[in-house]
Amino acid sequence: MTIIAPSRALIDRTAYAHNLAQVRRLLPRDCLLAPVVKANAYGHGAVPLARTAVAEGAALLGVATVPEGIELREAGITAPILVLVQPDEAAIESAVRHNLELTVSSLSFAQAVSGISKRLDSTTPVHCKIDTGMGRQGIAPEQAVDSVLQMKQLAGLQFAGVATHFPVADVPEDPQTNDQVCRFAEIVAVLRDTVGDIGHVHAASSGAIVYYPGSAFTMVRPGLMTYGVWGGERLPSYVKLRPVLRWETTVVLVKDLPVGATIGYNRTYTVPSRQRVALLPVGYADGYKFRLANHAEVLIRGVRRPVRGRISMDQIVVDISRPPEVRPGDAAVLIGADGDDAITVEELARLAETIPYDILTGIGNRVERVYVR
Repeated sequence: MTIIAPSRALIDRTAYAHNLAQVRRLLPRDCLLAPVVKANAYGHGAVPLARTAVAEGAALLGVATVPEGIELREAGITAPILVLVQPDEAAIESAVRHNLELTVSSLSFAQAVSGISKRLDSTTPVHCKIDTGMGRQGIAPEQAVDSVLQMKQLAGLQFAGVATHFPVADVPEDPQTNDQVCRFAEIVAVLRDTVGDIGHVHAASSGAIVYYPGSAFTMVRPGLMTYGVWGGERLPSYVKLRPVLRWETTVVLVKDLPVGATIGYNRTYTVPSRQRVALLPVGYADGYKFRLANHAEVLIRGVRRPVRGRISMDQIVVDISRPPEVRPGDAAVLIGADGDDAITVEELARLAETIPYDILTGIGNRVERVYVR
């Protein structure tokens, strides 16, 4: 097959299924799995990975926006889909028509959903978000009982769950996170005693699943770890994740530069001695972060090759002076393994002074996604 795209991301759906199984091993037997496939499945491709998640027994899929949910519906995915961010009221009708579940953070929004659902002769599942310390979405804990009572009385709504979110779940033994888990558990107990069935109870993201097992409740929302990437301080040895994404490109030019030559915009790198370099057709427009200039490395023929000079919009230059010899047409690995070495998402995030989520979701549309098992 002739490769036309300047670079490609190989997405291993078997590795994704493996990571879902690793998450499930950490959960109580009856706890449900709601993998998060928002932001194009963190850059991996929402539809293919959503299909894999459903095939692996996911009870629900998490997206961030109504259009993301509609994309899955139009691809033929019939599993429950929860919009994790309360949308603008203008998006409610589309959500109802596509049978999406909605996160609600206010009684007024729930009333708006109720009105539109009744007009469309439909019933919309809603999950009430409770703010236990994130400071974003969610009703105040002291308003939870009254709000849920009123929501459950609204026609056109199916009360499907209550949820919260942790701001520091990727740090073990954080006292405030422990307090949040306890506070949410207390709220859930009061709600069950007061209003009866409240549906799914979910709070845990990837970090909380590993570090705060008491936060599992009846359902969890794993994201980053399902893609084989870890954003926390340390991953216990009993959790075996496999990277799902490998990003590679092709060497398109090899040339020699003399002593004193400079590379790239603003001449941020000067060649100290005669140097052979290779040109790779990727840049920050593809998601290769600008801050990686003169810091990152790529793998070519199993050897790390330093990035020299600034990252351009469409290309980077790497030092290939070390053997073995590099030729045009050779594969260059930006993320992934080659030989005995590997460049990880976590490594690039550290070098770019950002987080792994930013690296993954930043991989652009010019990068061809190829799905493998």
